[in-house]
Amino acid sequence: MKIGLIGLDTSHSEIFTRLLNDSEDAHHVKGAQITHVIPTYSEDLRISRERFPQYYEIVSNKYGVIPVEDVEEFMTVVDAVIIGTVDGRNHLEWFKKVVSYSKPVFIDKPIVMNSGEMKELINLSKIYNTPVMSSSSLRFSESVVQAKSADIQSGYFFGPTPRQEQMPGYFWYGIHLVEMVVTIFGTEVEKMKVETYKDCEQIHMTFSNGKHAIIRGENEWHNRFGATLHTKENVHSLRLWEEEKPYYAGLIEQVIQFFETGVSPVPIEETKEIVGLLEEISSLCSKQF
Repeated sequence: MKIGLIGLDTSHSEIFTRLLNDSEDAHHVKGAQITHVIPTYSEDLRISRERFPQYYEIVSNKYGVIPVEDVEEFMTVVDAVIIGTVDGRNHLEWFKKVVSYSKPVFIDKPIVMNSGEMKELINLSKIYNTPVMSSSSLRFSESVVQAKSADIQSGYFFGPTPRQEQMPGYFWYGIHLVEMVVTIFGTEVEKMKVETYKDCEQIHMTFSNGKHAIIRGENEWHNRFGATLHTKENVHSLRLWEEEKPYYAGLIEQVIQFFETGVSPVPIEETKEIVGLLEEISSLCSKQF
C-alpha cells in the first residue's frame, strides 16, 4: 500500500516514515510505505516554520519519499492519506482537497479546531464515502490498551501540556491526556472543574456513571506521560515513557489496519465528543485568568 503524507513540520512525519519505511527498525510496521509527500508548513506558526527544513531533509532524502506539489497528481499515486501538519487550523482545508477521491484519510491530532469544523468534516466524509480516523498515539500504548479492559473506577493522569497561541487550550498537546482519559472512561462527562496553579492545571472530570478522573497538565514540555488508576481491588501505575514498544508503533499499526479495512478503531462520533471536551476545557481554563 502506498501512503501519501501531507506536511513536513512535525516529528511525527519522521517517526511515521521511519516505522513504515525502515525495515531494520526494531518496531517496523509492515504492509505499507509512505511514498509521496506534499511538503507544506505554516509560515505564521513558529514550530511549523522552524521544523520544516529538518523534516523535509530526513523524509525526502533519508527515506526517499517523493515530494509532490499538485494535489491531483498526489492523489492519483497513493492509496491512502495522512494529513500530518502540526497546525490543526489547516486540517479541514486539506481534508476538503482530498475527500472527493474517497480514499481513507488519517488526520493527526488535533483533527480540527472546533465543533463547527468537526460537523463539516463528518458531513463531507459521508457525502464522498471517505473513511476518516484521528487519534493521539497515547491511546494505543500497551498499558493504556490493557487498562481499557479493566474496571477502572478513578484515575490520576499526568503529562506535559505546553500551549500554542494559534491552537489554544488543550487542542495542541493536552489532547494526549484527554484521549487517555476517554479511552478508559468514555466521553460522557457530567461535571468538569479546572484548578490553575503556577506550574500546571488540574482538570477534575466526573462521568455520568459516577467514575472520576483528574488530569494534571504540566506547563513545561517533557516526555513523562502516565497515570495512577484505581479498581475496587487494585491500583495500576502507567509509565508510558518506560514502555519498550513505542506508542507511535501501536498507532501506526492501527492506522494501517484502518487503511486496509476502512473501519476506524476510534469511531468518528467519539472524536467529535473529544473536540467538544477540548472546547470546554479551553473555556474553563480561560476563565481562570
